[in-house]
Amino acid sequence: MKMQLLSATTAMALFLAFGTVPTALAQNGEPLTKKEAEKLLKQSEQGLKEAQRASKRGEVGQAAEHSVRYAETMDRLNSGLSASNMDNGMNDLEALDVAERVGEATLKHESTLLEVLDRVPDQAKPAIEDALAASQRGHETATEMVLSRGQVNLSEGVLTERGARDAMKKNEALLKHAERAQKRGDNAAVSRSVDQYAENMGSINLAIEQGRIDSSEAVGVLERVDWDTQRHISKLEGLKDDAPEQAMAGIDRSLEESARGHQMATQSLQQRSHAADVITGRRSPGGSFGGFGTRPGTVSGGSPLGGSSMGRSGGQSGGRGR
Repeated sequence: MKMQLLSATTAMALFLAFGTVPTALAQNGEPLTKKEAEKLLKQSEQGLKEAQRASKRGEVGQAAEHSVRYAETMDRLNSGLSASNMDNGMNDLEALDVAERVGEATLKHESTLLEVLDRVPDQAKPAIEDALAASQRGHETATEMVLSRGQVNLSEGVLTERGARDAMKKNEALLKHAERAQKRGDNAAVSRSVDQYAENMGSINLAIEQGRIDSSEAVGVLERVDWDTQRHISKLEGLKDDAPEQAMAGIDRSLEESARGHQMATQSLQQRSHAADVITGRRSPGGSFGGFGTRPGTVSGGSPLGGSSMGRSGGQSGGRGR
């Protein structure tokens, strides 16, 4: 039940709570490590729980004070993550993991804060609204970090098994962020995420097409691309069902690039397996081959996948040896 009148004690609590805001917001963030960022996120969630409990008990001043503390902690986290995005506080995969957690958490925080906002009287609403704004800034910070750290830059380099794994993890993070942004109604973030995904897949596909793959790890690279693109196509089709108009072109391009990568990886794996069977005498040169789509680290049919030309320039590959 909302309280329409505030006691002198509650009014003083609100005054003291609001008085702490400028000091907190004035703090300049230093680059955070992954552990430090996770600690701040945990603190923000604890403050939010306290605000929710206080609002249910009708303790308006406490609800406002805990909301202010939530906003302070979130702004410290946002500032630190922004600094980390420009510095080497975290590597790309660590930064993406933190951004994913922040993005997921702030989506939940928003609904909780709206619930608190509905319970408190008008005098306490500014504190809750400030907390909502801090939560939105957290979402925006997570978006910028995903888009920045989610870029795949292969240039003219050779694609290794680890490089393929990291590249596809970045694509996974982009798709997850697009899904969360869609739930939040952030059409711009959906569009930017799928656009970056399409660009990443274009770079990966070009490396495969040009044969820029570590010859000793070619099978692992191709299996990774084959498996992950298959999953990503399903996610992209799900996004397309409720996608905003501005994201449709990016989703279509992402689907095309994923399908192209999946096809090239599958065909290259088939060629390598067929060549290996011919070399070992288990198959005639004109023999047929069954389908792929196995999880990275496994080999369909148990056949040893050995060397043969791949793509345009190709390369020799030995056994997996994982």
